[in-house]
Amino acid sequence: MRDVLFMGSILASVTHEMQNVMAIIKESGALADDILKLNGPPRMRHGDKLDNSLVNIQQQVERGRTLMLMLNGFAHAAADYPESGDLARFARQICIPAQRLAHLKECSLVPSLDGPPLVVRGNALTLMESAYAGLAAVLEGCQAGDTLHVSVAPPQAGEQGPVLRIRAGKSLAEPEQRTVAPIMAELGGSCRAGAGFLELRYVTAPAQGEATP
Repeated sequence: MRDVLFMGSILASVTHEMQNVMAIIKESGALADDILKLNGPPRMRHGDKLDNSLVNIQQQVERGRTLMLMLNGFAHAAADYPESGDLARFARQICIPAQRLAHLKECSLVPSLDGPPLVVRGNALTLMESAYAGLAAVLEGCQAGDTLHVSVAPPQAGEQGPVLRIRAGKSLAEPEQRTVAPIMAELGGSCRAGAGFLELRYVTAPAQGEATP
């Protein structure tokens, strides 16, 4: 665990500095855009393309900042949430890098993870690992053009904890559980798979002052 915490502290420091770099690039691009708007495009060959280039810079800076914020949260996760974490929050965070998995399969990923916190038992890193493995498992059975829907739901009466649902829009393939099942077992949870969907059931974390069963 010591090496994980060390790696996290280095990542947290570097991503914090990279956010500062992104902020400087954004401000510089905005200043250049303001000057162009005040004076018009410069009289040079292809000067009209500068405006579109600045728009692209701003868009990529925002994309970079989103990735850096996610990585910064990932770096802090092990130390800040060693025993429990908000399932919706960490599923939302892991959906950011998981977008690339979907993109590589020419699929889209649509998270619906707003709502009140659903605090479950487990280190935040392991929670994110379980969500990522679940997304990858469902994506394996998807074809180009499919859409993955990701949501969470609180436990119903008699259930041990909240559930993370990952459902493909078109695929009817039953996701393999070989990767995600051991992670869920480590968390004390379970998985259930069917045609084009995977459900990960977690254990609600005890409230402060309660004994852990």
